[in-house]
Order: sequence, then structure tokens, then C-alpha cells
Amino acid sequence: HLSIFGIKQDRSLDSKIFSSRYRTFALGLLTGLLNGLIALGGGVLITPFLILAGFSPQVAVGTSLVAVTMLSCIGFTAHLLLGGASIDFALIFAVSVGGVIGTFIGAKILARITPQWMLILFAIIQIFVAIRLLDQGLGLTLMGEEVVPSIPPLKAYIGLSVFAGILSGIFGVGGGALVLLGLAAFYGLPVIEGLALALALNVTNALAGVARHVRNGKILWRELMFIIPAALLGVLLGATLAHELPSDLMSVLFGGFFTFMGIVLARKGHRLTKKCS
Repeated sequence: HLSIFGIKQDRSLDSKIFSSRYRTFALGLLTGLLNGLIALGGGVLITPFLILAGFSPQVAVGTSLVAVTMLSCIGFTAHLLLGGASIDFALIFAVSVGGVIGTFIGAKILARITPQWMLILFAIIQIFVAIRLLDQGLGLTLMGEEVVPSIPPLKAYIGLSVFAGILSGIFGVGGGALVLLGLAAFYGLPVIEGLALALALNVTNALAGVARHVRNGKILWRELMFIIPAALLGVLLGATLAHELPSDLMSVLFGGFFTFMGIVLARKGHRLTKKCS
């Protein structure tokens, strides 16, 4: 084992490097941008990118969770400073507890997932998110009639947070954006109103899984040194744009992006499945 910052790391991880540091920097920038804009922790990008680069699902998830923790803390602070995020500490506590419970369930499932199925499941999630974003942005009502805004009940927050925690444990995502998506889909909650809650959930969900991966040396600290600085720039830009850009335009742009990503990952996962069969 190699010690970095006093934490053990498998030497085998050092033998794997990305084909281009510029790609890693671009990944960090885009990850931070999504975090600042729609509270997407970044795992939905970082985890599949690392799996495609040849790392195991456990290493990809562990590295992603570290990045999600750092970026969501910064994103949370940025939105508070910009004055557009409201805080309800009772709700933050409720969703945090639900998220942590879900994270431990997801971690059990992670141990049984192969890289090819991880990519296929990621593709399904990304395409679902894309459809919802395009539906909202273009006003197509593909997923049912337009939702009349209402106050979500506590059970909705807890239920969505447990589900988000399960996905966090499996995929290394924060889960906050999924809670936002659910609240918007079922209760019409504007994204900007739930950003602080979603970012706080990202942090607690990620922290619940980080310790285990750090102890096992499943973190790519060297790659994070390239991802995090670029992501910091993205978070600041994204948080600023979130308070300036029309929400419909944001939904359409990212809906198109996730459609593209979902198709790419589905094809890659299918090819890997055929090779292994």
C-alpha cells in the first residue's frame, strides 16, 4: 500500500492513469457546473467515467463520494452567500437520516454489481432524468399533467431521501438532485427552493460511504487533485448561473446532455455484456 496524506491506497491504482489530464480537468469543470446549477453531486459523471477508464466499481464509487462531499459543501456555501437558498434544519435532519439509512443498503448491493451492469443502470437513470428535464423545460407533459405546486409532506422528503441514499451507496452519487427531481415531479417544488436541502443531503450521503472506501484504500487521490480544482471553478460558475438563467433553458440544456450520456453508457454497457457472455 502507498500512503497519501496518511491514508493507505493500493499501489495497483497508481498503474492506471487517464489518457488525458485535459479530459480529467474537463470532467471536473462539468461536474462542478452541474453541482452549482442543479445540486447534482457529480457522481453521475465521475463514476461511469472511472469505470470506462478501467477502474472497478468500488474504486469509482469511493473516489466519486469524496468529490461529491467536497463539491456539495462548497456548493451549499456558495448558494447561501448568493442569498437564493433557504434552510430548514428540521427537514435537513430528516432527509439526512433517511439518506444515511439508504446508503448502507446501497453499499450492500454495490458489492454484487459488475462494471457492465453498473453502466447500464447508470444509463437508465440518466435517460430518465433527461426525459424529466426535457419534459419540464419544453412543457410537453410527457410524464403526466402539469403538477400544481403544493407543500410536500414530511413522508415525501423521507421516502425520497431513503431512495436517494440507496442510489448513493450503489453509484457514488450524492442523491440530492434525485430528491429535487422527485419534489419537482410530484409537488412542483422550484429547483432553487430545494437547492440547500439537496446539497446538504449530498454531503451526508457521501460522508456515510466515504469512510469505508478510504479505509480500504479505494480512493484515487491523484486523479482527485485534477478533478477538484476544476470542479471548484464549475461550482462557482454554476451557482451564479442558477440565479440568473431561466429554469426552462437550464432544463432543456441538461436534458439534452443527459440523453447523450445515457445513450453512450447504454451502448458501452451492452458491448461489455456481450464480451463477457
